[in-house]
Amino acid sequence: MKRQVVMTRLGRDTFERALEAVRDSDVELRHQPWSDYTLEFVQATRFDAIVIGFPGPITELRRFVQCVRSPGSASEHAGILLLAEPDHLPAANTFVGIGVGINRAIATSDLEQLVPMIADLTTVAPRVPLRAPTRVILNLERRLRTFCQTENVSETGMLLRGFGHYPPGTTIDFEINIPGQSDPIRGSATIARTTNVDHERLEGVGARFDNFLGTDRGRLTDYLNQNVH
Repeated sequence: MKRQVVMTRLGRDTFERALEAVRDSDVELRHQPWSDYTLEFVQATRFDAIVIGFPGPITELRRFVQCVRSPGSASEHAGILLLAEPDHLPAANTFVGIGVGINRAIATSDLEQLVPMIADLTTVAPRVPLRAPTRVILNLERRLRTFCQTENVSETGMLLRGFGHYPPGTTIDFEINIPGQSDPIRGSATIARTTNVDHERLEGVGARFDNFLGTDRGRLTDYLNQNVH
């Protein structure tokens, strides 16, 4: 089954280039103009991902995303990606992972990244933006303790900002200090990847959860269910 993706607030030429980029993939693109009709259409139709052109009026962007993420929207859990003109990519990235509901941003000059990014957004558990102080213990030849910050968290893993580029396969113990909870979420994880700074504008690592201490997995699930957008 093809991944259903709608693109809006983009020129026809950009859409044609995007069509070429996804031609041999499992992504099916649909182009819609930027209008209230499109907002109603997206709310009523389930899409796996929504691609929005950038720049544009910020108030309209926030309203669009807020409506798409509202309870009852058919695309409430769709991945939302900003497709930015290259000079505006840094500005687009400021909207990623801060609770607005936007998951990724790439440049129109990097359309070869469109398919893998859509795949990443639609094959992992929903991420909740969460910037929480985290203590990490590296299990190397000797146990090393360090502090960093989560960027987002899902039921399967987390993205850590400001963490050293340790190789995939490195195991860590962690304590995430979630807002509003007196005790941290504790467990172990394995580093799965290092970030691509050029595309993600973030230096850090992605880690896959292995185990949790006591009832901490349930506590994390409850938090995510209450805060997922």
